[in-house]
Amino acid sequence: MIRSRRFLVIIAAAGLLLAAGLFFLWTNLDSIVKNAIERYGSQATGTSVRVDRVSIRPAQGKGAIEALTVANPPGYSAPHILSLGGISVRIVPRTIASNPLVIDDIRVASPLVVYEMNDAGAANVDVLRKNLAAGQPASTGDRGRKGVEKRLRIKHLVIENAQAEIHVAALGGKPRTVALSRIEMTDIGGKNGAPPEEVAKQIVSAILAEVSTEVGQAGAERLLEKGLERLLRRK
Repeated sequence: MIRSRRFLVIIAAAGLLLAAGLFFLWTNLDSIVKNAIERYGSQATGTSVRVDRVSIRPAQGKGAIEALTVANPPGYSAPHILSLGGISVRIVPRTIASNPLVIDDIRVASPLVVYEMNDAGAANVDVLRKNLAAGQPASTGDRGRKGVEKRLRIKHLVIENAQAEIHVAALGGKPRTVALSRIEMTDIGGKNGAPPEEVAKQIVSAILAEVSTEVGQAGAERLLEKGLERLLRRK
């Protein structure tokens, strides 16, 4: 009888701890997600990633992220290389405390990429792509008590109405703006999910690849050559 009571007490205590943990998770989810985006995003890009506000509604399976920015690499004038406008998210509520966390759909509307080419002909986009390729290993703090790495799976992502501002230092004057094609990605992270920094790399790399393609078609390299020719004529 005494053993049965002790067993019930243990179960009750465990239930209270679980309820407290879930309450903490749900009431602090916005700040947890915000900190995770900034931490893993900065780790993936090698520059500062910041978010103004995150709003997650677990019961509704919805969320929103506002004003996500990626800082320019050192040596470039614009404060940000990438600014994402409104981001809407649809999540699978039952996976919030699971591994992997599953996101059904992400929609990114009207992001802006600032493409800068300095006097030496080096583009900030290329610098950031090298940072992504170099990567940073996940720290031991990213693992749970049993050494299980946190993972993320995104089933569907769409980025649309994006624009790129082209700044060529040798030309000066106003930047040239080009529209970017719609980007659609599926099953990011795979069935078992991937570390958050790897997911961030895949998404940012897709955006930068599209920028490089569109800028190439817009003739940024030819613009640079003309700018350098002008500089040589002045000497």
